[in-house]
Amino acid sequence: FDHHETLDVEGKFRILWKFDDEKIEFEARVQTTGWVGLGLSPNGGMPGSDIAIGWVKDGIAHLTDRYAEAKAQPRMDESQDWELVSGYENETHTVLRFNRKLTTCDVRDRVINEDTIRVLWAWHDDDPEDESGVSGPTYHGANRGVKSTVLLSNIITPTNIQESLNYTFDILMKNVPVPYDKDTTYWCRVFQLPNITSKHHILKYEPIITPGNEGVVHHLLIYRCDKRHQVTILPDGDPGHACEPQFSRPCFNILAGWGVGVGTVLTPDHVGYPIGDDEDSGYVIMEMHYDNPQLASGIHDSSGLRLTYTPELRDNDMGVLLVGVGVNKYHVVPPHAEAFVSAGFCNSRCLSAELGQPIHIVGVNLATRPLGVKISARVIHNGTETEIAREDNYDYDMQLTRMLKEEITVYPGDSLIIECTYDSTHKEHVTFGGLDIKDELCLAGFQYYPKFNLTDCVSTPSLYTTTGFAGIQDADFDYDTLELNITAPAAMVGMTYEDAIRAVPWTEEKAQTFSDMLLNGIFHTRC
Repeated sequence: FDHHETLDVEGKFRILWKFDDEKIEFEARVQTTGWVGLGLSPNGGMPGSDIAIGWVKDGIAHLTDRYAEAKAQPRMDESQDWELVSGYENETHTVLRFNRKLTTCDVRDRVINEDTIRVLWAWHDDDPEDESGVSGPTYHGANRGVKSTVLLSNIITPTNIQESLNYTFDILMKNVPVPYDKDTTYWCRVFQLPNITSKHHILKYEPIITPGNEGVVHHLLIYRCDKRHQVTILPDGDPGHACEPQFSRPCFNILAGWGVGVGTVLTPDHVGYPIGDDEDSGYVIMEMHYDNPQLASGIHDSSGLRLTYTPELRDNDMGVLLVGVGVNKYHVVPPHAEAFVSAGFCNSRCLSAELGQPIHIVGVNLATRPLGVKISARVIHNGTETEIAREDNYDYDMQLTRMLKEEITVYPGDSLIIECTYDSTHKEHVTFGGLDIKDELCLAGFQYYPKFNLTDCVSTPSLYTTTGFAGIQDADFDYDTLELNITAPAAMVGMTYEDAIRAVPWTEEKAQTFSDMLLNGIFHTRC
């Protein structure tokens, strides 16, 4: 099997799978001698789920194809599309192998594609009472859960680096006291890289998460500091400090990144992240994003990444380019909208000025926040749009870097577009762009080669469009504080920009009109 995932925190439910263009095959290995259930859910709940339930009794394996319409026992599907391959059990475990077509003709089956999918899992220590399973399995109780994954993801398996030439280095936080007076914290610390005297390539990085902190550590980024940047080295025992994200600071070349829901990250055989070259200062900054929505106290964290690097250089230096909507309050997501669309651009001017030659995209990380339900990345070349990647079932807690099956080439003069769709039907108030978990964003991180100097390219809609929609007739913009001072009409003088946006009587129709105005309006790109 090419893929594997442990679905529960105790390691009792493990699945392995492989797929081709037509079919996917699973093997479930579960610590039980009763029934086992695996489901594909649209949103993490039971309603609308496509479920396979199987068991082994008296040495004979059984499998049933079911569907759920509510939080109740799944019904038997008239079309039994999950097919049993084999199954057995021993004194502790049940092992079932089964498959299904990626797309069936059954309306109750979920299409399996490259989107994130919520995998339901459950088990019980007893088999169903009758061999056919028609009467249904015994209620699972607490033995159930859900985990997001991408079943049809591309796996990178490096083959051209000898193990004897690989070295590892851990970059770990130092017993950080995670703040409990706010739900979102960015924490930074400077680290010194191993003392190497020649250029090396990073080819792999893997997370090391402090046990028990899996729900607190959301993502992290490691930025390389070039020689022209001044950094302050802290004593070994110093945990670092709260900080703003590094795209507003000197060390902004992303060297590695990891997000919740992701395991080990490997680079393709022909690329690697460079360290130890002439521009490298030998120092990096690790920026950790902690989520503490429960405001729990007493949490200390020493998580980070283990980097694997080698002097055996790959053919190309890899870089990371961030593209999307500028992360600030001028990115607006209205309430009561089922499908509000925002877009960010890296225009042809930026890519003409910065690109000296074509670059080749090998992977992409698509990122928005909890309101985001869809996100896509496209390139425009000679007037023709090509899709790079898309996610139509986005999960904020699945920060996967998607390695492309085929590289996408971006030429000087091309444009890149990132488009995010938000569902804010349950919100009563406007959501602004920003860094907090309650804010929104729309970004893509492209992994590409050969590396060039541009690190981020983001856009913001014209303030004339946004403020005009809110009824602001005139305003002064302070470029130092990035604040707006409303001067007309008289009734709005003294209001903040946020107050003016919140005062709009938002409806689904008004949100759609606002989205259309933004998408058809003027954007200002910074690169």
